[in-house]
Amino acid sequence: MGSEVILASEILGAVNEVLVRKKDEIPKEHVDDVRKMLMQQRLKVAVDNRLVYLDAKNSIPEEALPNVSRQLSKLFYSSQLPKMMEMAKVDSRQQLEAYLEKMGTSLQREKEAFVQRTLAQQWLQQQIQGEEKVTHEQLLEYYQEHLDEYEYPAKARWEQLTVRLSSYPSREEAFRAIAMMGNLIKDGASFAEVAKKGSEGPTADRGGVRDWTTKGSLVSETLDRALFGLPSGALSPILEDEGQLHIIRVIERKEAGRVPFVEAQDEIAEKILRQNRQQRMEEYLARLREQTPVWTVFDESPGQARLSEHATGRRR
Repeated sequence: MGSEVILASEILGAVNEVLVRKKDEIPKEHVDDVRKMLMQQRLKVAVDNRLVYLDAKNSIPEEALPNVSRQLSKLFYSSQLPKMMEMAKVDSRQQLEAYLEKMGTSLQREKEAFVQRTLAQQWLQQQIQGEEKVTHEQLLEYYQEHLDEYEYPAKARWEQLTVRLSSYPSREEAFRAIAMMGNLIKDGASFAEVAKKGSEGPTADRGGVRDWTTKGSLVSETLDRALFGLPSGALSPILEDEGQLHIIRVIERKEAGRVPFVEAQDEIAEKILRQNRQQRMEEYLARLREQTPVWTVFDESPGQARLSEHATGRRR
């Protein structure tokens, strides 16, 4: 990065920690590929952080930098060190140093990275400050351009009794079993108690209650049609589907609609502000990249490849 360098050792610790945590999930033959992918991901973030840090370092009065570094170092030891010890499952700084050494890093290196990263984040926030007011016209324009985001389908909460045909000697006996459960409910028995005792549905142990279900989300078209066609509170007739018999009852239903603009405008304002901040950040980082040439060993250009061949293998 111009005259600056980012060494592999600066990001290797975090990469190795991920590999250790996920060692049982990553096939051995893919470890090198995963390591390279993680290195590339971490390097991209590290490059942006370093660009911002260098901009801050060149802009903040030189006499103020030592005090800033001291304050951030104190913050590292008070806030980050305990978290690192907990994550490493160690009880002392000495044990943490040994753990970090195995990961390819050190406490000093982690502290320096924290100081640079935190200073960069604070400086970045200052550089991307801008207009934080969103006008009514902007809110309304966003709402009208994204109406589909504020549409919601019909949904219902419901109760279900189910028997499997395979659980009974004959189809007739299965019908009698679920019909008996339905009659018990009609006679005043608790739906939940009947479901717990006789239903084979997926929520029988919870009294047959099903959570909010949106229209069209059920695999069973038969149940979906009944769920959004029955009056609330009414027991359905016996329904047959995929080798099962069901009786359902709608507890509560909400029809399809659209979130009103008045209810959506606070969320829209936050979205617009985030978009504006993101755009200012991207523009700021783009200017820094134009000012400072950056190359890495992952780049493919012949000139960069020759440079990397003569490097130590640790330079990024």
